[in-house]
Amino acid sequence: MSRCFSIIIPTKNRASAIAELFASLKVLNRLAELRPEIIVANNDSHDETPAVVLRAAQDLPADVRLITTSRAGKSAALNDALKLATGDYLIFLDDDVVVDRGWLQAIDNYLQANDYSAGQGQIALDGPSIDDPAVRKLIEKFRTIPQLSFPEDVMETHSLNGANFFIARKILRQVGGFDERLGPGASGTSEDVELALRLSAAGVRIGYARDSVVFHRVDRERLTESYFAESHRCQGRSRLLIKNRGYTEILLNLARAYVQYGLYSVIGDERHRYRSKGRIYHYLSMLEAKRNRSSANRS
Repeated sequence: MSRCFSIIIPTKNRASAIAELFASLKVLNRLAELRPEIIVANNDSHDETPAVVLRAAQDLPADVRLITTSRAGKSAALNDALKLATGDYLIFLDDDVVVDRGWLQAIDNYLQANDYSAGQGQIALDGPSIDDPAVRKLIEKFRTIPQLSFPEDVMETHSLNGANFFIARKILRQVGGFDERLGPGASGTSEDVELALRLSAAGVRIGYARDSVVFHRVDRERLTESYFAESHRCQGRSRLLIKNRGYTEILLNLARAYVQYGLYSVIGDERHRYRSKGRIYHYLSMLEAKRNRSSANRS
């Protein structure tokens, strides 16, 4: 059965990264045969992104469309792209990944062999510093660079990561587009997590397409204490928007995180210490967001 694909790439001010992504798309296996529609949703970039995309489109055996969204946020850009997408299946990529040569073919093969309306692909890491032991240690400590790989016996996943997933267009229309309160340029994150929750509520299973692989660049700016803290603050704000929580629940979770942080500090378990530290930032940000919301409601 022949399927039509729309590849949707939201981007903002990452011209060099988009150039690398398009270079990897150009050499995809079966690209000319599958001939996907590629929609780049430019979220009002002020760098060379439009020119880079238009140059890349000239010698790519696929239909490339560049749109510009002036409304702030990744989710707004994605929703504008959804209005134009015509593929039976919509495939989402972040602008800071490159794709494996077999990525698109693997999605096509997966859909032929499995009965899923949505799927999550694998996310590996790549870059010139990936083999540096010091960098690997920072990656493991902070966990601020997306990576996703499940064991062989895992067939499904409960969530989505926007760097590499796909969904039937008719299903996405049924559950609705992306929540524009969430994601980069808005709350900061979790637009993909919230979509997965709605899919689950609608009874849609998310398969794990392990052979569909992208490589996320290792950005040293993400391997810092300040980035770690802000990423968890964003997560706290975002999760509160997804599900409102009372002060008591947040304070109990915060207290638990402080206790765990102290325990793991004493026993020298750095990985779990940082997990607890992230939760502290997470719940403190929730408290701040609730206070701000209460102040806004009173004024």
